[in-house]
Amino acid sequence: MALAGTEWIIVGALIVFLFFLLRPRAITDMAKSIGQVAAEFKKGERGSERTKKAPDLLSETAERLGIATEGKSSSQIREEILARASRRN
Repeated sequence: MALAGTEWIIVGALIVFLFFLLRPRAITDMAKSIGQVAAEFKKGERGSERTKKAPDLLSETAERLGIATEGKSSSQIREEILARASRRN
């Protein structure tokens, strides 16, 4: 006789319970791991916000200098900004 869906849940819960019963420090280790994962996730979010702001700053600078940005890659825009800045010096 095969185990049904709810029976697998009960078996899994018993295994987890026995694991924590035999190794009490596992709960604190798991909580610490979850905290580390959350910290890394937040750090990654902050990094993605910075990369989103960089192209905005680049296009904003190009617009201030009167450089058209439509259809150009960020490296092309960057080169035009540098060329314009070197002409002014």
